[in-house]
Amino acid sequence: MDKSTPSGLQTPARGGRLPVPDIIIGGAPRSGTTFLCELLGKHPHVFLARPIAPEPKVCLTPHPDGNAGLLARYATFFATAPANSVRIEKTANYLENDEGRDRLAGLMLDTRFVFILREPVARAYSNWLWSRKNGLETLPFPDAIALEGKRISPLPPERASARPFDYMLRGRYGTLVQPWIEAFGRDRIAFYLFEHAIAEPESFVNELQTFIGVEPLPWSMLETGRVNETEDDPVGLDPTLKKQLRERARPEVERFAAITGIDVSVWGY
Repeated sequence: MDKSTPSGLQTPARGGRLPVPDIIIGGAPRSGTTFLCELLGKHPHVFLARPIAPEPKVCLTPHPDGNAGLLARYATFFATAPANSVRIEKTANYLENDEGRDRLAGLMLDTRFVFILREPVARAYSNWLWSRKNGLETLPFPDAIALEGKRISPLPPERASARPFDYMLRGRYGTLVQPWIEAFGRDRIAFYLFEHAIAEPESFVNELQTFIGVEPLPWSMLETGRVNETEDDPVGLDPTLKKQLRERARPEVERFAAITGIDVSVWGY
């Protein structure tokens, strides 16, 4: 078998190109993955696996036919992709899913990854607001944090990856990114910070487009407003609790910065 053909598939797709994404977008939920898709979807040389909500989640679950079955899943999303397009799948939960990472490692020989992350306490609070908005969360934020990891998800098994009550757990960025770098290599993964994207959109979109391999278009052509936003919260996060949670998050933030070389000063740690 040709080394470019993953185990489980005897021949590549028509034209010698397997029906897999060139780029996979993931990260921490409530950190801007949908925002990335909205702006990249405006580029004429980008083809997004749609819908982006609900996400494709191709490799989050196994297929009875192994890699061949996963490739068949991908084929349904990319069947109409132009030959010269950059094909993108957005599945935010890949970053925190060990089984999904292992499936991708057995299938993706050249695919690159874009992970966008948000300051972990702000992300956790936004996640809580989102769970509350969708009728899943009834506890106040401090109580929800205190019980994190001890509550049963109200969602059915097929939606297990949503994990509506995982707030600070999803901010263990150093722990989460280490096995991805080990599996794929640092050069195949771009890490971006949500706060940088919002504060400096022009430089952000230029760097992002360069990484995914398309001719950079200016922010004025890709600009998008707030997407997939949560409700406004007139009370906000208690400053004392915020300080405590940031101290809890600090070791993982510092580990993430050390592993990736990313400047996290925008987070204020």
